[in-house]
Amino acid sequence: MIAFFLLLAAASPLALRLETEPLGRGRVGTVVAVAVQVAPEDRAGLGGRVRFSLQLLRGGQRADAGEGVVELAGDGSFLLYREWPPGEGTLQLEVSSLDGSRRGRVVQRITVPVLQTPFLAPEQGPADAAALMPLPPEEEAVRFLAPRSGAAVGTLFLTVKVPSATAEVRFFQDGELILTKNRAPWELALTVGAVPRRSVVRAEAWGAGGRFLGEDALVLHGSPNQLEVQLLLREPQGRGGPVQVTVATSPPGLEEEVVLRLDERAVARWLACPCVVQLKPQELAQARVMVAEARGGGRSGEAVLVVGSGTIAESARVDVVELPVAVLDERGKPVTDLSPADFRVLDDGQEVRIDSVSLGQDLALSLGLAVDVSGSMSKDFPLVRRAASGFLSTFLRPQDRFFLATFSWEFSLLVPWTADARLAASRLEHLNPEGGTSLHDAVIKGLELFRGRQGPRGLVIITDGEDTTSRTGWDVALRYARTARTPVFPVGIRLSLLDFLLRGKLTELAGATSGEAFFVSDPGDLPEVYRRIGEQLRSQYLVVYRAPGTASADHFRPVVVKVLREGVSARTIPGYFPVP
Repeated sequence: MIAFFLLLAAASPLALRLETEPLGRGRVGTVVAVAVQVAPEDRAGLGGRVRFSLQLLRGGQRADAGEGVVELAGDGSFLLYREWPPGEGTLQLEVSSLDGSRRGRVVQRITVPVLQTPFLAPEQGPADAAALMPLPPEEEAVRFLAPRSGAAVGTLFLTVKVPSATAEVRFFQDGELILTKNRAPWELALTVGAVPRRSVVRAEAWGAGGRFLGEDALVLHGSPNQLEVQLLLREPQGRGGPVQVTVATSPPGLEEEVVLRLDERAVARWLACPCVVQLKPQELAQARVMVAEARGGGRSGEAVLVVGSGTIAESARVDVVELPVAVLDERGKPVTDLSPADFRVLDDGQEVRIDSVSLGQDLALSLGLAVDVSGSMSKDFPLVRRAASGFLSTFLRPQDRFFLATFSWEFSLLVPWTADARLAASRLEHLNPEGGTSLHDAVIKGLELFRGRQGPRGLVIITDGEDTTSRTGWDVALRYARTARTPVFPVGIRLSLLDFLLRGKLTELAGATSGEAFFVSDPGDLPEVYRRIGEQLRSQYLVVYRAPGTASADHFRPVVVKVLREGVSARTIPGYFPVP
């Protein structure tokens, strides 16, 4: 199925060649290769990368959708692999330059056949092709069997299958070593108590000479409505060696499909566990978030791990939680006279003991400001620059720290963490807005800068348009924001009512991080917006406690905060992934 299309776009239309080729039977449909080529006369000026978006429609319903940034081959082509249900449909594909100035669109009817031959990924093929071909369960791997109850009340026996070369098994509960065995049976008797609580048990198998063979994890007393998913990463044993990634699911044996992704890119897929894969350290360094998704037995679950910053060990776990909480009265005004006795916190369904409650105005503040400097900001930038500089100079106190960043095609840190607000005006003074809008990347990069910082904090993002040039998608940026526990205050400038998708994204981002989204039709209103943001940050409570049970780095923990005073409401993050 080959066709050339030349479309009359608003400016610089691209001529595109599209070819689809069914390749084989996948897990639930047919794997199809989608080949796209930009016509020779249109390649000049595109650079080495383009943005694509596609969707497959069936009877007016969307059967598949995807978007991203891809590298062009020397002949101006790129190749995608998708898995689609058999039948007829309409494929819509759009390709654009990273700055959005040139684009082309293809709409084509296609028929996806039923194929009986299983799909086999080509050798040295792209990751999305390999990920559509399920990996077999690892035979020589560590795997927990289903727990069985002992004769004594409150006792569980946990048995683990291990590789034949195993000389020692180490059992851990909630991160603490509790038993080492050097002979079979590889079994642990565990007392769970009269009131069972969620707990994570991990087993490591070691061979002779201290050689690591593998590991697995089992969640006890987890949610009855979902698959519990754990991500286990093992540092390379030699310089430059691969990182072993194990995806553990609980209860064992329920999984029907497990997919491992780096950002939006699928890198492995299994239909049964043990689920083990070796990844290159460079792959992890280039990604922001690792996600494991599992489904089976009518349940589903996911695990998220931040991998793009620091070492693997730094991303493992954290027990102390600093929770940002805004408390408002019935008129929407901040309430600032509460004590620790006025708060109740439920973390993952369990009430916790609060260690301390502090008001933002009593603590040193960390503030980040990321400003959109894409070409569309040219007209409003003088007002944006003055408002940002004025806000920082009047809001910050000597003990506070801030950073200043900009984003267009790329995220750029103009002023690293400092207390000198005068630097902001001088750095912004000579900027000329140009280029695309990498909003998603700015969210991730901006929040990365808060890693390791304690106390009240907030990230303010100024933008006037939809993302056009990010390397990462919105879902990845939102997942990352949920790990940061840093309130985000997006400010949209001159967004029309038709920009409802962007308005929705900014509002969703604020809600997921305990911030607030603002929309102004006139940049002259920015000083008032900054005043309101500053008021919220100063009146924000920082509630500190230790996470109950285990703070597994890949288990999303829902949070509920209640204030024991009538007529007030508390706003905080809906939950978090407990990474640093």
